[in-house]
Amino acid sequence: MRVSGSSGSLMEERASGADIRIVNSPLDGVALAARNPDRKIIFPGIGFEATAPAVAASILMAARQKLDNYLVLAGHKTMPKAMEMLAAEPAASIDGFICPAHVSAIIGTDAYLPLAERHHIPCVVTGFEPADIMQGVEMLIRQKIAGEAKVENQYRRVVKRDGNSKAREVMSQVFIPCDCHWRGIGIIPGSGLKIRRSYARFDAEKALPVKVEEQEEQKGCRCGDVLKGKIQPLDCPLFGTQCTPENPVGPCMVSSEGSCAAYYNH
Repeated sequence: MRVSGSSGSLMEERASGADIRIVNSPLDGVALAARNPDRKIIFPGIGFEATAPAVAASILMAARQKLDNYLVLAGHKTMPKAMEMLAAEPAASIDGFICPAHVSAIIGTDAYLPLAERHHIPCVVTGFEPADIMQGVEMLIRQKIAGEAKVENQYRRVVKRDGNSKAREVMSQVFIPCDCHWRGIGIIPGSGLKIRRSYARFDAEKALPVKVEEQEEQKGCRCGDVLKGKIQPLDCPLFGTQCTPENPVGPCMVSSEGSCAAYYNH
């Protein structure tokens, strides 16, 4: 709600009178469409492979219920392509990857094998608890000392080698890969998901003739360099002055999990 676009956020739009609601699940959006057949319900499909299957399932449910007033604005991204881009960035000097836990529960640990093999970068999937992360860091260090680059799974209680095949099946039934723009980085080929032509009636981009303003990168924001590991958040000229968690300029400050937000708060 607080993520700033080129000229405002959803929170600001709601304050100005737009009907924008927070729901617990995409299926709540389908239920809203069923209760309001005379209105178009638009659900912003955001997040990575961890959230895309549920959004895909909501489109399949809307199709079964013939709710053509349920629309999804697809903005999903996928992690391996972005990690591949970072691995190929010479200035990033990445020693190892702590791979995303929820994403890995869907795509499985084998998805990172090309990273380890092609770029010789150690990869470890970890959980979220402090002990999980500490053990994951230790596993990465052991690989570096031994001169190894393989994929290890610290989060075995949740993540499997092949992930969740049912979730991936639902996701691929509704979405196909596409080139995608990452704020602060630019276009990463094949790193996004768009709705298949067979489900185009649920695609908000195709169903609504809305002219979208050109996206503008915020001047002075160096979030892209932070994301690539080229600089620390403190090196950005906007950090802590123009850019704070209450008034975030870049994506690194928007999320409570963002590196700039973490530096600011701790």
